[in-house]
Amino acid sequence: MADTTRRYERIDVELPCRLFVPGDGALRFEAYARSRNLGLGGLFVSSTFLLPEGLELFAELSLPSGPLAIRSRVAHSGGLADEDRESGMGIEFLEVNARGRETLLRYFSPLRYQRFFANMVAEFPHLKKELPLDGVSLVLNLWEEWKIRADGGPEAIRSGAPPAPPRAAGRRRRGPASQ
Repeated sequence: MADTTRRYERIDVELPCRLFVPGDGALRFEAYARSRNLGLGGLFVSSTFLLPEGLELFAELSLPSGPLAIRSRVAHSGGLADEDRESGMGIEFLEVNARGRETLLRYFSPLRYQRFFANMVAEFPHLKKELPLDGVSLVLNLWEEWKIRADGGPEAIRSGAPPAPPRAAGRRRRGPASQ
């Protein structure tokens, strides 16, 4: 799906992630991976293990302020046999509460928010200190969310998990023996 039809912009970022499925008093599954890109609607994790599509799990992002666990589901997986695509899974966020969204926006400002901020500071230089980028990102995101809800939430704009990024030149698939 093209980025123009997505609700949230993707940001290329590598973060340690813990994927887990809680069970009755214990973990049913736990694994570690690295994100390749991230948006407010989901992330793509690079991995040599693939979980079934539709599986609900928690994606816990390792952020400087501490871990952020988000209820999610595996939207798509693949790439083990694909030489052109990164092996891994698209993880769609199912519930990002206000605290989680604020935390994500404080660390990862979409490029369009960064461009807006640069234009705002060029026009009003004195506001740079009073209105930092992370605060402006939060306000812009709240505005976009409000507009979508007020308009009835167009079906053509979807959140969700990012597609697998292309394999980097010279980057080979890592099998179990090379990890």
